[in-house]
Amino acid sequence: MRMSLGMPRRVLMLSAVLLGMAGPLAAQDAGSTTQTATPVVSDRFVSPAARAVLDRMTNYLRGLERFSVTADATRDEVVAFGYKLQNNEHATLVVERPNQIRVDLDGDILSRRFYYNGKMFVMYSPDDKVYINTPASENLDRLIGGLLDAGVEMPLIDVIYQSFAGTLTEAVRGGILVGDSTVNGVACDQLAFRQANVDWQLWVEKGARPLPRKVVITTRYEVGDPQYQAVMTWNLQPKIDKTTFNFTPPAGVEEIPFADAAAVQDGGK
Repeated sequence: MRMSLGMPRRVLMLSAVLLGMAGPLAAQDAGSTTQTATPVVSDRFVSPAARAVLDRMTNYLRGLERFSVTADATRDEVVAFGYKLQNNEHATLVVERPNQIRVDLDGDILSRRFYYNGKMFVMYSPDDKVYINTPASENLDRLIGGLLDAGVEMPLIDVIYQSFAGTLTEAVRGGILVGDSTVNGVACDQLAFRQANVDWQLWVEKGARPLPRKVVITTRYEVGDPQYQAVMTWNLQPKIDKTTFNFTPPAGVEEIPFADAAAVQDGGK
């Protein structure tokens, strides 16, 4: 049996898809973080104020040696006649530089476990009682590129990528700093961006820890304009031991071939 455990590609990754405006709006954005009028995002450019918040966040993430982040998320599923169902999921990501990660996902649609220790990549489906175990690129950026090429979507993979690279505006056409907001009691800057087929919003913590706290992604030009939303909680001193990034198969679990092993090994090159 050959099987690929890729997750449904209902939501584009933030690393590839996370969010212009007329001159007067840009001036308003630069001069104040509290808007009195409804902000508008067009396809012109990313305002300096919005780019400054993103740069501050990316630079901070790059400086973290280890961290964990949990995300409580909802994902729209469009079914017959355009009716939207909302699915819930909970994900936990643990990262230790330079190249160790673990992701645990439990959701209404599926559950997955991902392990990467710098040499081997494991993807485990507890519902199906199967796993893949394949040699992987020792370069985390290339591994992520290979996973995306293979159609494997790890929850929060965008957070991993941004902590090492920082390319959120690569495909962005326009973006603004909307203003002040609060997420679970944390003061944040709210940003809004537009890409060709995706609108997204990002809430970044104010102050000394500019961490991403919330994201909303809207897929345009699809029936129902489905959305993905995640609220994130961070731990910058997580407990990590030698078992965190290594997978031990439970009894009765079968190892199966990974159809896209080459992409993971060489980063899709």
